[in-house]
Amino acid sequence: MVFKPSEETPLTTLKLAEIFTEAGLPDGVFNVVQGDRRVGEMLTRHPAIAKVSFTGETGTGKAVMAASAETLKPVTMELGGKSAMLIFDDAKLDDAVSAAMVANFYTQGEVCTHGTRVYVHDNIYEEFLSRLKNRTEKLVVGDPMDMDTQIGALISKKHLAKVLDAIETAKQSGARLLTGGYQVTENGLEAGNFVIPTVFADCDESMAHVQHEIFGPVMSVLPFSNEDEVIARANNTHYGLAAGLFTQNLQRAHRVIHQLEAGICWVNTWGDSPAQMPVGGYKQSGIGRENGPETLHHYTQTKSVLIELGDYDSPYA
Repeated sequence: MVFKPSEETPLTTLKLAEIFTEAGLPDGVFNVVQGDRRVGEMLTRHPAIAKVSFTGETGTGKAVMAASAETLKPVTMELGGKSAMLIFDDAKLDDAVSAAMVANFYTQGEVCTHGTRVYVHDNIYEEFLSRLKNRTEKLVVGDPMDMDTQIGALISKKHLAKVLDAIETAKQSGARLLTGGYQVTENGLEAGNFVIPTVFADCDESMAHVQHEIFGPVMSVLPFSNEDEVIARANNTHYGLAAGLFTQNLQRAHRVIHQLEAGICWVNTWGDSPAQMPVGGYKQSGIGRENGPETLHHYTQTKSVLIELGDYDSPYA
């Protein structure tokens, strides 16, 4: 296996290689190659590479798939998302607020499976927003090496600029800025890439911040009135990575979750991903699955062998 991490996150993979070596994995089984996109292009095009697995942004995934097609090597891809969380009026409200916060602010929003479109039933909409605002404004932004910190820094200055630009666009969209919406620069954080957890309410699907993956701590909250409506709205995207819902009605849970067009789904929780659970997306969120027994089909070939133990029965004289 050859692992090429993003050039912006090189150290974690090196530490993983050290751990494998300490655990006794033979040299040459797990190999790390560092570099930018040119190294990735070389690997995906190289005829000695038999299989490509890519995790990242959808546009980059399309480029990787095109390069892999030159040698007809199989690919699996876990790509971008703009996942929907549906909160019905019988949900445990505090649990739903907790999940919405985790599904938007965990690791500063830099998680592809985050539920960044939060649909909340009209009957509980304002109460949900009130509790969400109160708890979001208590989150601690700061140095990730400090154990009291809950929100750390974004990966780079370039990405910081992208997230702040998305926030400014959202402010002009007609959505209501519930909380946040700026870069954190106080308490010695001015040199870092810190964005305050941000929530926009009264959103709709026409808004850019609702349509596009931001990959930062930015939540969009959208009201809904009925089940059929919210299913259609949740599915109205070219992404299909994750989805989830909160309800105490088990019949509704089964009925709705099976209509949501997403590869990773949760009911009354968000983000848990045990090794047995296949990970991957519908539509432009990916191809194939990683984890679980299903992934073995993507890393193995089927060979068919027929053995004749008797005489060969020829059709020719």
